[in-house]
Amino acid sequence: MAKDANIETPFLGKPYNYDTWDRSGALPFFQAEAARVGDVAPDFTLPLAEGEQIALSALRGKPVMIEFGSIT
Repeated sequence: MAKDANIETPFLGKPYNYDTWDRSGALPFFQAEAARVGDVAPDFTLPLAEGEQIALSALRGKPVMIEFGSIT
């Protein structure tokens, strides 16, 4: 990639540095053991569209669907 590949992304307005990513950084994720049905997900916090934060633990006992993906 070109040196000017650092661009502002629409997601949270943060830059994404394409120059420093390579596949070797993703290897641990592909080697990790997958979650099983019934496993409890670790708690984490994410931003809502309105700008607030929400923790997964705040939704305990409610149906939750989480989709992780790439917008690139």
